[in-house]
Amino acid sequence: MKYLRKIFSIMTLLLIIVSCQDFSTDLNVENLENPNDFILTSDPVALSATAGSIIQNWFLSVHNYAGPGAALATMADVSTCSWGNFGMRDTSSEPRVAFNNTSSYSYAYITNSYFNALYSVLSDSNTIALAIQNGTQFENPEQIEMVAKLGQALSIGYLALVFDKVWLSDENGSIEGSAGDGASTYSEAMTFALAKLDQAIAVAQANNVSIPETWLPGGGGNSSSLLAFMNSMGARMLVGNVRNSSQKSAIDWNRVLNYTNNGLTSDFEIYMDDVTWYDLIPKTYLVYPGWARVDMRVINMMDPNTPDYWEDDVTFQPESTSNDARLLTDFGYLGSNNFRPERGIYHYSSYRYSRYDNYITVWTTNVVEYSTAENDMYKAEALVNTGNVAGAAAIINAGTRTTRGGLPNVAADIDAVKDAIHYERMIEFSFTGMGLGFFEMRKEDLLQKGTLLHFPVPGKALESIPAENYTFGGTTGTPGEDYSTGGWR
Repeated sequence: MKYLRKIFSIMTLLLIIVSCQDFSTDLNVENLENPNDFILTSDPVALSATAGSIIQNWFLSVHNYAGPGAALATMADVSTCSWGNFGMRDTSSEPRVAFNNTSSYSYAYITNSYFNALYSVLSDSNTIALAIQNGTQFENPEQIEMVAKLGQALSIGYLALVFDKVWLSDENGSIEGSAGDGASTYSEAMTFALAKLDQAIAVAQANNVSIPETWLPGGGGNSSSLLAFMNSMGARMLVGNVRNSSQKSAIDWNRVLNYTNNGLTSDFEIYMDDVTWYDLIPKTYLVYPGWARVDMRVINMMDPNTPDYWEDDVTFQPESTSNDARLLTDFGYLGSNNFRPERGIYHYSSYRYSRYDNYITVWTTNVVEYSTAENDMYKAEALVNTGNVAGAAAIINAGTRTTRGGLPNVAADIDAVKDAIHYERMIEFSFTGMGLGFFEMRKEDLLQKGTLLHFPVPGKALESIPAENYTFGGTTGTPGEDYSTGGWR
């Protein structure tokens, strides 16, 4: 009974998180202004409107500053910042310390808001999928079904990428996992998410599904672009979900190859109108002058003569030089620092990311959510891990390494190819999707010692279950599973 009560409490918590309905009464009087659940889950007009906001709500949840994106970037030493905002200073302090998972923590919102927002997307997606299952008559049922399955996939997938465990549910109810209290491990959750994604792909492919510009502005809603995007998202989530390098052998690389072979061949862009669509992390607060800067480790990758770490006795760094043309096109040199030295000189950097200067000037333009280069690197990595090193090298040499960077071809050598894949992920597209640099550094055991490998379930959610508070980072958790035991420095 105790176990069942706890499961009931968890599911109640999730319903509270995602519901804004008023309490019902016991009176047998129909209230047309507060329709019952059957009406809410069978009205095709209302449900179509909900379906139209699924992708937008996922995007805003993931790219919001009230999410983990900024902390992940600074923990990964992709970005650097001494400001306390968004938990950046606390999570990237050196030496690393345990994450403060109390509900009273000033920046608890970076996990709590993200957790709640994605469960809201899941709830809406489940409601729509249930309506399809129950035979609600939509004008375009295949379109609605595809969006519902995609919403289930993206919400659970992005919870799995960030948290150690996830509570699963779909249109058929809750799904018990093996992580305790009914939760599933991040691995189980990603298996669930990818199954839903495959269902979305199958529906879209069989029915030539597209979605309107009002649902996904920027031109990516046509059938071919949408299918390619979903396949590429499968590769991103499958590869990015591992917590250490030893888990890479468990990745189904043939599945990654299938996703990427059917993935993007041009950048997937979304139009930012600065009202209902906007990218706060990473394309605003990690690049805007006066906020975060590019970590010195990234600059050192392009110019080995530039130190990869700002030492305490250094007051100035000269402008770097590189054979990679992107140092000049994508990065902006800064001759002084505005960070607070008492918070750690190691936060200092001589560069900011300037590639999105047009976006942070005009605010209303297309931005890249998923680049062709990202898909190419998953494909190259899959080829390496299935024995085709020459094929991987060919993909790299035909891509942004040469076309944008102007760098020489990489040899068909396994170590050189792996290094080139990592290089492109750090230099070319770390500032497109949320958390990409962190997921890469985590996968390669490159996060600094003590860096958490995933966040715990938010403290506020644990209080509501109720369940004992826990956290990760520093020396708290299981070494190599919950926090890094040693990385690039």
